[in-house]
Amino acid sequence: MPNSGRVRRLGVSAPSRFAERVRELLKKGGYLEYSLQVLKREDRVVFPLKLDANFSLEIIPPELGAVVVEEEFHERPLAPRSIREALSGVVSPIYLKKLPSSYDIVGDIAVVHIPKGLETIMRLIGDAIMLVNPSVKVVLAEAGPVSGVYRTRGLRHLAGERRTMTTHRENGCIFVVDLERVYFSPRLAGERMRIAKLTGSDEVVADMFAGVGPFSITIAKHAGARVFASEINADAYNLLLRNIEINKVADRVTPFHEDCRTVFTGNQIKVDRIVMNYPSDPFSFLNTALEILKIGGTIHLYGFAEDPEDWRLKIQERVSNLGASCEARVKRLKPISPTRSLLVADIKVHAR
Repeated sequence: MPNSGRVRRLGVSAPSRFAERVRELLKKGGYLEYSLQVLKREDRVVFPLKLDANFSLEIIPPELGAVVVEEEFHERPLAPRSIREALSGVVSPIYLKKLPSSYDIVGDIAVVHIPKGLETIMRLIGDAIMLVNPSVKVVLAEAGPVSGVYRTRGLRHLAGERRTMTTHRENGCIFVVDLERVYFSPRLAGERMRIAKLTGSDEVVADMFAGVGPFSITIAKHAGARVFASEINADAYNLLLRNIEINKVADRVTPFHEDCRTVFTGNQIKVDRIVMNYPSDPFSFLNTALEILKIGGTIHLYGFAEDPEDWRLKIQERVSNLGASCEARVKRLKPISPTRSLLVADIKVHAR
């Protein structure tokens, strides 16, 4: 529960116009007590000092007008550390055992899966998430699985502002995302950076299912490679254009609002590396990938499977049936159910 008590403590009082300079000096010296709230007194600001600060006013230039005073400071409210902690004493212990322990945060929007049986308290769960994460302004609940050609999912508003658009930052990139209209997973941030680090600056890359551009833009920005990005969803494509501009990679990323099965071959594009992030149906597009890939190139294929080794053998068999030879390395990225996981295969194609 939040602690709203008061504590008498020494503090440093400074004129408001010099408050930020005084704050920086106190912060640099390790004297500030962050568990107490700063006070405002007409045209002055009072900063609380740590009990064991051993503070001397000599660190502050006299012209800043700072003095040491004794004041009564309010303790800062302590935010709960988890949904369970926030709802302890609010909901039945039976519910506490079932509460979600994790959720995705995209920009300032949290997206949570509500376990079966907790539908009656899901708005309380939304409020709890906002208490745990003060930077979250919207909480949405998953209202179904990712589905359809555009890989979107239904969402239900639980708490905060009523919107699905946000600005997400990762790996030094900025992405405007509309979670109701496009697919985006913040859990792949590390994977996106992994691919960027594998890519050479002289490479040409095809992102066959670009979405709003998280793979394309990360690769272009960090590797400096040339990227051709295909996206069939008009909403995602429009955000892709916007994100290319925001991240200043228009000279390296060429977007296409067309079907990936025809746009690359139609434009006679040959590439060194391909990103195929369409895990619900990865094999239907392998033939196109092999057509546009240079010999010795690499395909990063994403898919859902139970066993990584079985999936690796299936990939090599499928590539062989399409008239090429390859070597595939598979790793597990994240579980999606008790038995299945999202996997990635790095496929080195030797000949066709």
